[in-house]
Amino acid sequence: MRLISIVLLINVSISFGQNDSVSISSNTLKDVFSEARVNGRIRNFSMATFNRSSFQDYSTNATGAVIGISTGSFKGFQAGIKTSFTYKTLGNDLSIIDPVVGRGDKWEFELYDIFNKGQFNHLVRLDELYLKYQVGNYYISVGKIKTEYTRLINASDGRMNRFAHSGAWLHLNFDSPHSLDLGWLKGVSPRSSYDWFSFDEVFGMVNQGFQPNGEKATYRGFYPSRGVGVFNYGFNANNLNIHAYNFLFDKISNIVWLEAEYIHKSYKVGFQYAHSLSLGYGDELNYINRYMQPGEHANVFSSKLTWFDSSWEFGAAYTHALDTGRFLFPKELGRDNFYTSMPRSRLEGLGGVNVFTFRVDYKFLNPNLKVGFHYQDLSGAEVGKFHLNKYNIDSTRQYNTQLTYKPKGFWKGLSFDLLWVYRENKNETQPELFFNRSNFHQINFVTNYYF
Repeated sequence: MRLISIVLLINVSISFGQNDSVSISSNTLKDVFSEARVNGRIRNFSMATFNRSSFQDYSTNATGAVIGISTGSFKGFQAGIKTSFTYKTLGNDLSIIDPVVGRGDKWEFELYDIFNKGQFNHLVRLDELYLKYQVGNYYISVGKIKTEYTRLINASDGRMNRFAHSGAWLHLNFDSPHSLDLGWLKGVSPRSSYDWFSFDEVFGMVNQGFQPNGEKATYRGFYPSRGVGVFNYGFNANNLNIHAYNFLFDKISNIVWLEAEYIHKSYKVGFQYAHSLSLGYGDELNYINRYMQPGEHANVFSSKLTWFDSSWEFGAAYTHALDTGRFLFPKELGRDNFYTSMPRSRLEGLGGVNVFTFRVDYKFLNPNLKVGFHYQDLSGAEVGKFHLNKYNIDSTRQYNTQLTYKPKGFWKGLSFDLLWVYRENKNETQPELFFNRSNFHQINFVTNYYF
């Protein structure tokens, strides 16, 4: 049935793609469909992880696509649909278990379905199916929707498919420096998955980690949460950009995120502050079934300073998470984006740490090539101190090198992205603590064609 849906969608895409003109507002039902727009992406992703010494290595190559259609507008109303699919094309056996550690692959499985490991074919998902009403820069959308970017709930399109959300979203972009987003999300299809879940089903599916006393957390299924409410106020004028976010996770927790950035000539400075606390519902649960303990109050400060010109960009950033509690955010919804966050390294689950990053990027004008080097130093995370370390990780150093090439002219829409990651523990050398978590090299080569 899913394959039939894809075939029908492609056939519709071809017929609609013959009409490139899009009117502002259709007059008839036929116009609504004849003026539809088609967009999408074809992606090939190669990933290989090389663990230290003789531990098991893994590699894979996946191919897939995303195809979307949005109708023309009728009196401000518009509908859309988008679907994605993925196949494993090459690679070794990802089910091999390392005989020393007793665990298998982590990263390469994320190109497929992390909840149905070993399923590599016929991975199909309906990413979007929505109704939208728009007047000028204002819109409201309901259904399986693409949300506006926030620092926590976002697409994070760094695998074969992205995070997807369902619910309702109101976007108000006033004819002034002010903007406002209000959202209520009740359904999620996490990145690296191909099924949709209600919020209470998906919460806790990824990794529940440990409680502050060292016991394994088992909070999945204990929170009958109906969803998450999102508030985002934005101000953008005179080189000043301010955002005030609030994320209310029903019965679970509340996160306030404040951010301000200012640009002066060739300099950009930015500040972030995030505060999270648990809601009262969890207090009535048993200790091991709580997502957050009553005394956990995370406080995180992040700052950055960047210098840039037409070709070069140098940046330094620093994040300090206080020891008042771990910064906890449901990883099934997106990825945290503090100024020190980078691919393969996020802050979620940690408290009492200091993170420093330095980056340099250079952009060639001809060819259209960008080269970047990013370094991260995370200190303060200690194995065994679970009250500030949900996933029991060690302090680390990480080096990311990235090359991005986007051809011009006839090849416009095509892009090549090469990412090399090296991450190492600072202290701990036990294989069970670093296998597939640190002390590895990883190569990612991604080819995209957007249409």
